[in-house]
Amino acid sequence: MKTRCAVGLTAGLLLVMCLPAHAIVLRYRPKVDEVVEHRMTMAGRMQMSVEGMGQLMQMEMTGSLEYAEKALSATEETTRVETRLTGGTMTAKGGGQSQTQDMPTGRMVADLDRRGRVVKMVSAEFEGEDAMAQGMGPDAQTWSTMPAQFGAFPEGEVNVNDTWSEELKIPMAPDGPEMTLNIESQLLALTTFQGRKCAKARTSFEGPMNLDMADLGAPGGEVEGTVEAMLQGDMLWYYDYENSVYVYGEGSIGMDMNISVAGEDMPGGMTAQVLMNVKMMLAE
Repeated sequence: MKTRCAVGLTAGLLLVMCLPAHAIVLRYRPKVDEVVEHRMTMAGRMQMSVEGMGQLMQMEMTGSLEYAEKALSATEETTRVETRLTGGTMTAKGGGQSQTQDMPTGRMVADLDRRGRVVKMVSAEFEGEDAMAQGMGPDAQTWSTMPAQFGAFPEGEVNVNDTWSEELKIPMAPDGPEMTLNIESQLLALTTFQGRKCAKARTSFEGPMNLDMADLGAPGGEVEGTVEAMLQGDMLWYYDYENSVYVYGEGSIGMDMNISVAGEDMPGGMTAQVLMNVKMMLAE
């Protein structure tokens, strides 16, 4: 009898060990009025050619961005989140010269659903960012919300190693155009990271942008033009699923652009390729 019990217990333990990790449903439900501060660093390069110049310009870029997120209110379906950009710089080096500019400051308010997707941009007010800078790639408010946008959660429960895919429609401005992204994600582990219970996942994404600079808020109509671009990248991220906090993310983001600009002292057309390595972490 004892032998049979021991055999049964051993078989049961082996069965449990062979079972996959428990399934989890990932949702975005941050606590209202709680503030979470992040810091993002960026490093990469850009190659650009300007119509009529016949010369390829190359720049190395490094930067940092600090921002804070606060859940303002919540319904059953969505949470209204305020993102405040509080500081940072971007430095570009090329042709033996170096230029450093402050990152824009301001606030953006957006509604995110329970799967962490941006469903509506309510308002956006920023200082220190012109339409030309917006046309040169993802702007500051886009960088600050990238983890949430690219980390859209699956509809149902997932196990470790499960994958999911989705087409996201991301608003670029209040009442403005949308960017379409196709994402492929995989849950790599349920683990403890920096003392938090986290889902570790990887997301690859790509999608086109076809924008009119007027839709991006060019001041006074001074700059007219269009941006045609392809965005692609890969992000590894850790999400505290108990507190709805993105704890850490890292990856690369690239963009190939064709820019047509009309305006005083503006070149007629440009092409550019941008590749940035990005890290996002909780501010200390």
